Amino acid sequence: MQLALALPAILLYLICTQQIWRRLRRRAAGADIPCGRDIALLWIGALVLHGLAIYTGIASPDGLTLGITHALSLVGWLVALLVLIALHSRPVENLGLILLPFAALTLAAETIFPGSHVLDRAGDLLLAVHIFISLLAYSLFVIAALQSGVLWLQDRQLRNHRPGALLRALPPLEHTETVLFQIIGLGFLLLTVAIVSGFVYISEFPDAIQPQQIILFTIFLCSWVIFATLLLGRWRFGWRGRIAIRWTLSGFLILLLAYFGTEVAVTLLT
Repeated sequence: MQLALALPAILLYLICTQQIWRRLRRRAAGADIPCGRDIALLWIGALVLHGLAIYTGIASPDGLTLGITHALSLVGWLVALLVLIALHSRPVENLGLILLPFAALTLAAETIFPGSHVLDRAGDLLLAVHIFISLLAYSLFVIAALQSGVLWLQDRQLRNHRPGALLRALPPLEHTETVLFQIIGLGFLLLTVAIVSGFVYISEFPDAIQPQQIILFTIFLCSWVIFATLLLGRWRFGWRGRIAIRWTLSGFLILLLAYFGTEVAVTLLT
């Protein structure tokens, strides 16, 4: 069942990516082309099939099967969903060139390598809320990391005084930077809620806590400090450009280590 849903979802993601690429190339040539309805429909179709595939993969009578590939696929789905929502008010269509193939790749990984890590307390409302908010925050920081990459490309081309076709197809650098900090601000808010809910869960169920969860919680706090410093620096000192890029990527890499590093360690040790 999951394979029957995953294959057309992956195909739609790739077709949508190709359509975005064609549109950006025409825009770089000087044509003023908005994001079309065809792209939105392909995007929505891929998301619906991907979501159903995730549900068939993680739902089980014993709880939620949330191994590393399931979590990756869920992040890929959330990232694609968030960018689609943002398209209505922000010029972030270009992010689909990487995020949609990423979503397709995570779905393929989940289908080929299904996990078997069942959460014992998946039925607990607090834990379910904590997991969802954590993955939602992580998804926003995936988008922020990619947006910082776009900002780096724009900054590099402007500094070298060689604005190529890519630069002409993208929004102005100031707009890219503003959107980056909006994404980081929302992600930071959700990360804060995730940390608080995790602390509450640890307090409520101390016997259910495992050592790797304490490590995960500590690394989350380190990432929170990095993003808090970045937002404070932006507000107080006007940090931007390369400083913002470095801090964003540093915080994202720590989050990447926090979840998927500990998941890989648990998988190898069990």
